[in-house]
Amino acid sequence: MKYAVCFTNFGPYHLARLRALATRLAARGDRLIAYEVADGERLYPWERTEVDEPFDRVVLFQGRALEDLTAGACAEAMAEALERDRPDAVAAVGYVRPESLAILKWGRRNRVPTILMSESQAVDRPRSWYKEVVKSRRVRRFDAALCGGESHRDYLVELGLPADRIALGYNAVDHDFYAASADAWRDRPGSREGMPAGPFFLSVCRFAPEKNLIRLVEAFARYRAAGGTWDLVLCGDGPQAIEVAGAIARSGCDAAVHRPGFLQADALSRWYAHAGAFVLASASEPWGLVANEAAAAALPLLLSSRCGCAGTLVPKPRGATGAQFDPLDPSDMALMLGWIASLPEADRLAIGRRARAVAAEWGPDRFARGAIEAWEMAGRRRNSRRLAEYIGGRA
Repeated sequence: MKYAVCFTNFGPYHLARLRALATRLAARGDRLIAYEVADGERLYPWERTEVDEPFDRVVLFQGRALEDLTAGACAEAMAEALERDRPDAVAAVGYVRPESLAILKWGRRNRVPTILMSESQAVDRPRSWYKEVVKSRRVRRFDAALCGGESHRDYLVELGLPADRIALGYNAVDHDFYAASADAWRDRPGSREGMPAGPFFLSVCRFAPEKNLIRLVEAFARYRAAGGTWDLVLCGDGPQAIEVAGAIARSGCDAAVHRPGFLQADALSRWYAHAGAFVLASASEPWGLVANEAAAAALPLLLSSRCGCAGTLVPKPRGATGAQFDPLDPSDMALMLGWIASLPEADRLAIGRRARAVAAEWGPDRFARGAIEAWEMAGRRRNSRRLAEYIGGRA
């Protein structure tokens, strides 16, 4: 049987998940069709090496950037691909993208189990009742769902999808790669070149308003004013880069803030390897996959309570794998920076090891198991509807 999954553009996260799912499906005698809308995206300029994959990769728009495609073209190309390949189950990311709606429409028309892959939470942004009504109608048309964690499941239930038709495990990175790469960098002589001499906080994200970097810089300035000695490294780039630079200049501690820019996976692993702790301050963050990467690298985690991964990777109370903080309160953020920096190194390393162990349970294989579980849920749902239609037809 054929299981079809669609992502807009394959980055390292997607490839790790798809490889794990393809491996599990092959063990059952099934195969995976992985649809990629476009093989380029300006928003996330990932680099990748072309290798033989254990799945059937289908690029709808070869040599095109996702941003250059119209909604109608995406929907039409997706429908044509499904008609050609005739999969036995289909999984779509979200309920907004045109190709996702085309997948849902095709699945329902052909009575094929449909799976929604979602990482939305109720707290991500202010909600409008009329938009929620539209979302609810769309969500309830799917047979089952695969989402990240409990907060994501709760939101889908709020939108009308029963909890017994929702599997967990959607958000995963290549855990083993980041763990091995960070360990290798730590053992490599001279690998700290160009980095702060002492311990430093590391944050990795797009420079965009929802990532809350202005408040993070303010919190860091408070930490330094209170006698803190660690530096702060901000990896990434984006539309708010100028505003972030201004906040750093105003902070009075610009010499202690470093910006290496947007980095590919291996170069980023070098910074994970030598950081003292990882910080993600997002005011809105459906999951926060960089936290998985940092945990795989065995870093203590300081996460905004708005991050979808916070409840999974950093359960309360603080101390086991790190701590959560209020992203709208710089003083609370500064308090957590001071807390982790004040711990003895042996304690920080132990926290990092525990974070790695927790994150390992939510790697690519967890996605694969969740995707298959969602397929089975969707199949049962589809079969029950067929039975009801049959009984209704005989009545």
